[in-house]
Amino acid sequence: VGQLREVSNKAHNAELKLFLEVELGPELIPISPPEKTKEDILLFFKFYDPKKEELRYVGRLFVKGSGKPIEILPKLNEMAGFSPDEEIDLYEEIKFEPSVMCEPIDKKVTFRNSQLEDGDIVCFQKSLTAETGEEFRHPEVPSFLEYVHNRQVRGYRPMLSLDREPQQRQCLPF
Repeated sequence: VGQLREVSNKAHNAELKLFLEVELGPELIPISPPEKTKEDILLFFKFYDPKKEELRYVGRLFVKGSGKPIEILPKLNEMAGFSPDEEIDLYEEIKFEPSVMCEPIDKKVTFRNSQLEDGDIVCFQKSLTAETGEEFRHPEVPSFLEYVHNRQVRGYRPMLSLDREPQQRQCLPF
C-alpha cells in the first residue's frame, strides 16, 4: 500500500482508492481466496447495458491461461442475471487514458493467446444484431468508453432576476 501511495502522490492524485472484495462462506464468514497457480489469471468483469448507457463492475474470476472465454460464458451470464445460453460479446478494456483502447476478445482463443494477464478488465454485453444496434447511441462497449472519455459536463444556472431567488445549477453532458 505504501508503494501505491507513493506512485499515486507522484501522479498528483490527492487520494488513493483501494477496492477489497471479500467472499462470504455459507455462514456469512469471510473465506480465503483460492490458491493461485502460475496457470491462473485473475480477471475483473464489467457489464455494459447500452439501453441504460451503464457500465458496472459485476465480479472477478480466476481462469486458466490455457482456457477459453467460451468456457466461462455461463458464469458471466449468471453475473449479469441472464440465462446461461445468452449470446454475449467480450472486450478487453486495455486503457482509458490518455486515449481509450478497447478491443474485442475472440471467445474461441485461449486467454493466454489473447494476451490477457492478471488484473485485466473484461467488459461484456449482450450480443446485438444490426437492427438492435441502431436503437442505441452507444451500442457497444468501445463506443461507450469513447463517449465517457470525451464527454464534457457543463453547468448552467438561470440568471438572477430581481424578483426571484437563485435557482439550482443544472449540469448537461456534451
